[in-house]
Amino acid sequence: MEKRYAIGLDYGTLSVRALLLDMDSGEEAGTAVYEYPHGVVSGSLPDGSPIPPEYALAVPEDYLQGLSQVVRDLLRESGAVPESVKGIGLDATSATVIPADKSGMAISMLPGFESSPHAYIKLWKHHGAKKYAEKMYSLADNWKEEWLTLVGGKVSCEAFLPKTLETQEEDEAVYKRCHTFLEVGDWLTWYMTGECVRSTSMAGCNSFYQRGIGYPDEDFLRKIMQESEPVTRKYKGRFVALGGCVGRLTQRAADRMGLLPGVPVAAAMIDSHAAVVGAGADRVGDVTAVMGTSACYLLNSHTGEGIPGIYSCAYEAHIPELFGYEGGQSCVGECLEWFVDNCVPESYMKEAGQAGIGIHELLQRKAAAIRPEQRRLVVLDWWNGVRSPLMRPELTGVMTGLTIYTKTEEMYLALMEGICFGARVIVDTFRDSGHSVERLIAAGGIPMKSPLMMQMLADICGTEVRVCESRQSSARGSAIMGAAVADGTEKTSRILKDWIHKLGAGTSAVYDPDCGNRAVYEEKYRKYIRLKKIFENIDSKGLLNGEEDKK
Repeated sequence: MEKRYAIGLDYGTLSVRALLLDMDSGEEAGTAVYEYPHGVVSGSLPDGSPIPPEYALAVPEDYLQGLSQVVRDLLRESGAVPESVKGIGLDATSATVIPADKSGMAISMLPGFESSPHAYIKLWKHHGAKKYAEKMYSLADNWKEEWLTLVGGKVSCEAFLPKTLETQEEDEAVYKRCHTFLEVGDWLTWYMTGECVRSTSMAGCNSFYQRGIGYPDEDFLRKIMQESEPVTRKYKGRFVALGGCVGRLTQRAADRMGLLPGVPVAAAMIDSHAAVVGAGADRVGDVTAVMGTSACYLLNSHTGEGIPGIYSCAYEAHIPELFGYEGGQSCVGECLEWFVDNCVPESYMKEAGQAGIGIHELLQRKAAAIRPEQRRLVVLDWWNGVRSPLMRPELTGVMTGLTIYTKTEEMYLALMEGICFGARVIVDTFRDSGHSVERLIAAGGIPMKSPLMMQMLADICGTEVRVCESRQSSARGSAIMGAAVADGTEKTSRILKDWIHKLGAGTSAVYDPDCGNRAVYEEKYRKYIRLKKIFENIDSKGLLNGEEDKK
C-alpha cells in the first residue's frame, strides 16, 4: 500500500522541529531539527542597535529558512518522496507577535526597519509591555470587563494584545507600515498558503478573543491609548477553527520546502496545546504537563468559566468540543540550565566527563541518593517570575536552608522540588475550582530525561504520572492536524476526535505516588506554601507590602 504521511512542524523558542507521521500506522517515520542562527535576540539587534534588557525578540528570516531547511532534511533523512506527503500541521510558541505588511512580509525584513526592535518578532517571554498590561488590567478591573475572568483575573505582559499596544505607542513608523499583527504561527501558514487567517485556538488563548463576541471592546482600547485607533483594527484575517484547513501549499512555498503544491495546511496551534493532541490526552479531567524550557499545564473540561490565576480558558483550545484551561511556570528547564551554567563547580564537570555522562545526569544520580527526609532546602521556583497562579513576572526566586555544608546536588534537587511544588499549586488550583484531575500526562524534554523528577511530581501531586512516549509530542500533534485535513474537506468534531484517538502517542512510563515519600512531601509542601505567602507580598522595590509605610 502506498505510504501516506503528514508533516508536523513545531516552532519553538530556539529551533523548529519537523516530524513525519505515518497516517495509517501512527509510526514516526522521521524527525529533523533546525536551530535558528540568531536564537533569542536580547541586548542588541543583529545590526548592533541596543535594546532594553526586558526585550526578547527573534529574526523572521530564521523562521522562514527553518521552514525550507527542516522539511528538506526530513524528507532526505526519512527517504520519503514528496508525493507521499498528504497534509501539513504547524504549531508555534504562543503570544509570539509579528507585524507584517499587506503582502505578508515581516516589517523587519523591509528596508529601513533593521534597527527598529518593534519590527521584529516579539517572543512569548518578551516583557517590554508591562506598563500596557498594567493599564489594561486597571481599566478592565474598574469596568468589570467579563473577558478578564477568562484570563485569570489579571493581564499578563506576555499576552498578545499588550505587546501590540506597545508597538502602537512606541514606534509610529512600524505601526503605520504594519497591515496586520499576527501570531507567528498564523504568519507561517500565510506564507505557506497565501491565505491570511487567524487560528481561533490561538486567538482565544492569548489575544483575549471570545468566539461569538470578539476582542475587547473598541471603547475600552481607545480609553487605554488616549483615543488612538483601536489596535485590534490591525488584527486582519478570517478565523479558522481548530483542525480547520487554512488553504493549500503554494508553488512558491512548495519549491522552497521541496514538496508538491496543493498540500492542505491545517490552522496553527500553540505549541503546548499541540502536545495535548500529540499525547492523545482527549478525556475530560486530563491534565497535560508540557515540561521543557518553561512548563504549561493544560486541562480538558466540559465547562468554561475562568479560574483566578489560570491565564487561559477557551473553547476548543486543543481538543474538539471541550474547553481548554492553561496555567504555567515561566522557568523550568531554563532554571536547571541556569544552575548548571552558574553554580556547578569545575570538579563536578570533570567527574561527569570522566564518567562519560552529561552534567545533568551526574547531578540527578547524586540527588537520587538523598532520601526525602534528608532534603532540607526549600525553593520558590520563580527564577523568571510567576505565571500561575500569581501572574507576577517581577517576583524572583528564593532558596532557603543553605549552610556552609550544603552540596551542589542538594541545591539542584531543591530546584527540582520547587518546580514540582509549583506544579502542585497549579493542579490544586484546578481542583479547588471544581474540576476533576483524572490523569496527569507529562510530555516534553524533561519527562523523557528525568525519571527522578517524574517520580517527584507523582509524589508531590499525589497523582499517577504517565509519560508520553513521543519525544516530539508537539510536532506529533501538529502532524495529526495535518492528517485530519489531508483530503481538504471540512471536518466534524467527531472525525477530528477520531484522528486524535487513532494517532495520539502511547505511554512510555507510569509513575505512581510513593506513600512514604508523599507523607514527607506533604509536610514540605506546607513549608513551601508558607514561604510563598511571605514572598508573594514583596513589591517591585523588594519590600514587604506595608513596609514602606512604616519608614
